[in-house]
Amino acid sequence: MSNILMKLQKEFDDNPFVSFDSNGQGVSRVYDDTWDYTARNESLRTVSFTAVSEIHRANIQRYVGKLLKYSMDKSTDNHVSVNQIKRWKDKLHRFSKSWGKSDFSLLSNNSEWRKFKSSLKGYYSERSIDEIATTINHLNEAGLLDRYVKFSELRILANDKESKQYIAMPSTVHAKVLQRVIDTVEIYHSHRLEISYAMSKGIELRDTELANVLSKLNVLSLSKSKASAPNQRVAKQAKKLGEAIPEYKFDQTGKWVHDILKDCLMCVDLFSGARKTELLSFNHNSYRVIAGVPVLQGKTYKVNKGVAKTETWVTHPIALKALELAYDMTQYARDIHKAVLSEALDNGDITKDAYQRSMRELSSAFIGTNMGMQFYGKARRAYLLELNQGLNLDKFSIVATPEEVDEFNFLNPDWYGEMEVGSSLPKLSLHDLRRSFAVFLVRNRLGNAQTIKYQFKHKNINMSHWYANYAQLTRAEDLLLDENLMSEVNEAMEELAVEAFDDIYNGSENLSGGGSKDIIKEQEERLGRGETIVMSRKELKALVKNGSKSIVLLPTGGYCTNSECERLCSIESFAAEDKPCSHLIITDKGAKGMAAQRKRLIKAFTDMNDMDDYAYSRILVGYKEKIRHIEHTLKSHKIPFEPFRQQIKALA
Repeated sequence: MSNILMKLQKEFDDNPFVSFDSNGQGVSRVYDDTWDYTARNESLRTVSFTAVSEIHRANIQRYVGKLLKYSMDKSTDNHVSVNQIKRWKDKLHRFSKSWGKSDFSLLSNNSEWRKFKSSLKGYYSERSIDEIATTINHLNEAGLLDRYVKFSELRILANDKESKQYIAMPSTVHAKVLQRVIDTVEIYHSHRLEISYAMSKGIELRDTELANVLSKLNVLSLSKSKASAPNQRVAKQAKKLGEAIPEYKFDQTGKWVHDILKDCLMCVDLFSGARKTELLSFNHNSYRVIAGVPVLQGKTYKVNKGVAKTETWVTHPIALKALELAYDMTQYARDIHKAVLSEALDNGDITKDAYQRSMRELSSAFIGTNMGMQFYGKARRAYLLELNQGLNLDKFSIVATPEEVDEFNFLNPDWYGEMEVGSSLPKLSLHDLRRSFAVFLVRNRLGNAQTIKYQFKHKNINMSHWYANYAQLTRAEDLLLDENLMSEVNEAMEELAVEAFDDIYNGSENLSGGGSKDIIKEQEERLGRGETIVMSRKELKALVKNGSKSIVLLPTGGYCTNSECERLCSIESFAAEDKPCSHLIITDKGAKGMAAQRKRLIKAFTDMNDMDDYAYSRILVGYKEKIRHIEHTLKSHKIPFEPFRQQIKALA
């Protein structure tokens, strides 16, 4: 045993408190299996040591306790977030499992340091390795070991597996998901109070039926087989209570309501880009209109030492409907939870801090709905909506087209090849929706309402106006923006720009458009010098970051390299202009998209032409010109096609 560990044992010999209630009274001691920080009202409530083997648990608790004490003394506000405490515990637990020891001061010894590094080799990503180095240096700062490590020393031990970023959905898939959750909100919003009433009465029926059966059988509980018949009777009667509600299903576990709640949550996320903890802070009172812009105001814990602060997200009025539906239809569960909590507080089964935290959670629109007998009538550790079963990806019936697969691979290089034609997305999480939000906000940054309407296939163009609200919001005074979300938008902007320029410089055999001449010349010069890559991704990223290059992907299939452009080439059906744009670049990938666009235009032309109506002739002239313009592009990219030769019947 090292001298430092002996000192730690002596320092914590009296098992001091490490957490306190709102009155300053001690709650958890250093050697307790769980440290309870409920009174802090942070996003994390506890730090658990139960998963740490007993042989290492006490040592890890001592080291974490010392890091906590050192950091609190060093901090100007005497505060360390619960999330930080948990990270220390997790990293030291990881050390003990791989290295086999928990006297971390031994890492000052070169022999033990070599053994420790050997235990890491090939098991962790570079990001995890950096976190390990950071923890080692925290121990050093606190005087718990005599070693400071540079990230480069440990990075060579990382494996080749990189942590994948969250996915961004292809535009048409994004539109399908968006429309599905909006449909859910629109269908059930007017039934929200009926849903709560029907569920409440159904639970009452269950309670009455259960009491009668228990009394009749003279038992305290029912086996699963004995409970089957009364449960079926209750379900049959309870279903009648919600006959006016579309596809209503009564389920004691609240699964039917839970699924609608998830759609509501996704709807709010798709129209805000908020994180999970932030979404769960919203309720029907979170929506307001400031300077003419609809916004949501809720709580965020990011970059604030785990302490909640108010943040603002721009949104669309549909978010209000989603929040009203979520809050009002779960009122039955909220009433039951509150009654149980009040009784538990009166009986001394829970602390006042736990009661107040639970009541704050129940103010959310998104709460747990499971009233199964294993949970019913008991105070719970948490009341917010659980998403252990995911976001019901299968219910969206996504069957990827070749174009969607190409777009998915373009948007998600980390996931290249993991979405196949005829399959669905490889996964879908709330943070995937957040990244999709950022990516599509960027992709439509230069567009207008019409462009966005096309890109998202919105049924109502008013929905498209929501995307323009970010520009309005930034002009409003005294209004907070989610800085982290804006940072993510900027990152998405850079990623997409690099991908686009990589496609232009290195990924396309043929280029067309007014802006392609200079690119082709540069390609010829570099390839003529024997270079295999015209411009590396590293070079491109540097140029994008310093503002030397900017780009936007147009729905028409090309790229625009002029960030100040106000032309209408972002609208697909707009007729080709006589003067070619000097900033437009079309790659082979874009030309394939234009070939598909041409087929849609030909079908639209044919359908309209069959009406033989002179009133449509000017539109048909525009369609014809656009089709011929695309054919010129297809020739440049060596894409075969049958020339379009239809005549306008009304002008014949």
